[in-house]
Amino acid sequence: MYGSILRALRESKGRAQADVARNVGISPAQLARLETNQRGLYLEDFIRIAEALGEKPGNLLANDVGEIGRLKPVIDRLAAVKPEFLARVSTIIEKIVLLTDDVTASGRVVPRQRAKRKGRSKRK
Repeated sequence: MYGSILRALRESKGRAQADVARNVGISPAQLARLETNQRGLYLEDFIRIAEALGEKPGNLLANDVGEIGRLKPVIDRLAAVKPEFLARVSTIIEKIVLLTDDVTASGRVVPRQRAKRKGRSKRK
């Protein structure tokens, strides 16, 4: 889906695939596969391509993407993170995702410590 958005943007800026691919650090063949949705588009690739085309990545997300639209500012901020900190940011995001696993059907968050204590008391 986003490959076609990136392709339209690249073409509107009059940039060749080889030029953009070289700036991003991928082969023109890889960029062609991304633009035709023949290859999965990772967030990192999306950000690098958008920046090579002079756009903020969040601006390229469609307005009708629903709840994920709230991530537009986050994506723009992630694009500014220095590469040496990306592993730490990834770890933090993974922890946030794990926290969402604790959400019950009623939408309440179950505190991890309380759940562990209950489990311990049952063992005694």
